[in-house]
Amino acid sequence: MSPYSLKVEGSSPQCTTPSERNGQRLMSVKVGCLHVNPTSKHGRRKFFIQLLALCFIPHAALILQNCTAMAQLSNTLDASLYLDTEVRTNLAVGETVMAFQKERLSATKATCQQEFRQESREHQQYVPFKRMSVYEQINSVLLLYMTRNIKSTVSPLWRTSASHEVWSARRTLGIGVAVFIIVLLASPVLILLLRHTIWTIQTFTESIELSNQRLVAEKRKSDVLLSRMLPMAVIRRLRAQRTVPAESFDAVTIFFSDIVGFTNISATSTPIEVINMLNMLYRLFDEKIVQYDVYKVETIGDAYMVVSGLPQRNGNRHASEIADMSLSLMRGLEGARVPHRPEELLRIRAGINTGPCVAGVVGTTMPRYCLFGDTINTASRMESTGEAMKIHISQTTKKALDSIGKYEIESRGIIDIPGKGVMETFWLLGKIGGLPQESPRCMRLHDYDQNILEMLIKS
Repeated sequence: MSPYSLKVEGSSPQCTTPSERNGQRLMSVKVGCLHVNPTSKHGRRKFFIQLLALCFIPHAALILQNCTAMAQLSNTLDASLYLDTEVRTNLAVGETVMAFQKERLSATKATCQQEFRQESREHQQYVPFKRMSVYEQINSVLLLYMTRNIKSTVSPLWRTSASHEVWSARRTLGIGVAVFIIVLLASPVLILLLRHTIWTIQTFTESIELSNQRLVAEKRKSDVLLSRMLPMAVIRRLRAQRTVPAESFDAVTIFFSDIVGFTNISATSTPIEVINMLNMLYRLFDEKIVQYDVYKVETIGDAYMVVSGLPQRNGNRHASEIADMSLSLMRGLEGARVPHRPEELLRIRAGINTGPCVAGVVGTTMPRYCLFGDTINTASRMESTGEAMKIHISQTTKKALDSIGKYEIESRGIIDIPGKGVMETFWLLGKIGGLPQESPRCMRLHDYDQNILEMLIKS
């Protein structure tokens, strides 16, 4: 990994799909009447079954409708067949009656001989004429009624109507059976097409999720890069408002430091050696300042600038936070030596000043959170006029620390500060009771040997 590579904590080296993350729940979507997770295997299966059921409802309704129609057509066909049977039965009865009439006619002709006629005439003399007349009328009416029924039954209209109804019923039944078979054959094809469509949608969803994970990973990297240029409070305000106006702070404490004799060291060292030395030094500083309520403004060459009290105001604790941090940095540099010159000590100067300032985001291509005001200039003068391995503070910083107490401060006297005139300044010697216990990770600079240094630079 190169010295300038960026590693985002909490992010995996590669993006995975939901099924590869052991069922990690990412989202829940309401589909129909169920809440499913379309990114998990179980959720995709449930979604497929539900979608299949929803799409199969119209087919089930069509199949039910066809079955009902087929049942009705079957009843109609049975009725038509029954009517055809009745017609045929009536025709058979008519033929039977006609045969009986023919037999009756033959019997009448056979019995109507001369003797029978003579006896009939003698018998008619005793039977009243009216009775025979009534009998003949009833007989003629019955014969006329039966003749009409037979003629109407023999008519082709009944046969044509019955045959047409039977043919219509059979045709409609055949159409219903054909539609039912088509629906049954089309259902598996539709299910396969639906499954392919769902698989395409799921693949597209996984692709979108994978792109979203990559976007989130890239966003984390950009957030880390942005947090190294701007404070988090400013970043949140910038995201919410798109612009961050300059803000005035009544009291902040500024810390400056640089390496004593850095110009001579740079002139007699290779660029790689200088970069290695600065990386080792700033890594130590960065590990220590995270324990305090301070913000690292910038590093320019060997200059290291830190502020407390902005962008988040912390009351009157800004002076004590910078003081504790400065003492911790000095303690970490005790006995430190230039890595590529073991015989030469690595020493720094430090200057602190307290006062008002204005802070804001400057620039658009590479925005920086910059501080403006005389307080920054005075803090820089405190550093440049200081001495090696000593913390030079102004009178305003001394007053702020005196209000807090527990700090050992020694007067340096009245000196001439370039660009500021004559000022009384002070040395910050230490803290009464000592500094709090530091984390085991916060090592002193001389604890880093050359092998550890190379590992730190390569990482």
